[in-house]
Amino acid sequence: MAKITDLIENSKEQLSFSIEVTPEVSIEELDKLNIKPLFYSITWHAKSHQNENLEIPPLCLAKHLRSKKKEVLLHLSCDLLRKAYLSQLLSLLKEIEVCNLFVILGERYDPESSDFKTSEELIKAIRNESGEYFCIGVAGLPDCNDEKLLQLKHKVDVGANFVLTQAFFEPKIYGAFIQRSASAGINVPIIPGVFAFETYKQLTGFVNMCKVKVSQDILDYEESEESPGKEITQNLIKSVANGTKMKHFHLFSINRLSSVISIVQPLL
Repeated sequence: MAKITDLIENSKEQLSFSIEVTPEVSIEELDKLNIKPLFYSITWHAKSHQNENLEIPPLCLAKHLRSKKKEVLLHLSCDLLRKAYLSQLLSLLKEIEVCNLFVILGERYDPESSDFKTSEELIKAIRNESGEYFCIGVAGLPDCNDEKLLQLKHKVDVGANFVLTQAFFEPKIYGAFIQRSASAGINVPIIPGVFAFETYKQLTGFVNMCKVKVSQDILDYEESEESPGKEITQNLIKSVANGTKMKHFHLFSINRLSSVISIVQPLL
């Protein structure tokens, strides 16, 4: 069991990757991957599993990965979350040796159905109950306004250990976000999130689903070429790695594991 901040620190001299998966991912495909991600990030969809018990899909997947001695970053949303369930969950995570959490509000979050009105409240509750056992990450929007950046600073101030960015497609966007964050006093690792894609359809589908921004130049180039997505992704990773101190990249896979691995493997 290792904290993500330690994993990143120990691999800062060479490129490393982590992969986000949903609980519906094929276990067989996970087990046969020919490269080992630094950790697996498991998404959490409270409206689907309703936080019914401790046998919900994201926890079952976390247990499986830990049984294989793989490192896990478990998403946890404020959505539909009650204090009693949180206490049970934190106890279970300690039992199965999961020490990394990614705290978010959740999809279509309704504060009336949660004991935690903000991510900051949830982070504080985790710290109050478990001290420094958990390494906590929060989301960062690279092109956010100053108000959102200040909110991110507050999350770090109350106990977040690292930031994981939404996907971006141009190196200068990450570089600018690093500079703005440093100026705002955010002094934790900021992990770049990358959507590894091959086709125009994959790119536009992700952009529409996640509401991320991508320049018209990239959209036009991707649509006009046969399949430049792999090249765009690889060049993005190489440019960020060469231009900053960060050598770790988090890959949004949408469970396309084989495809994502084929894109990043030549960089290792």
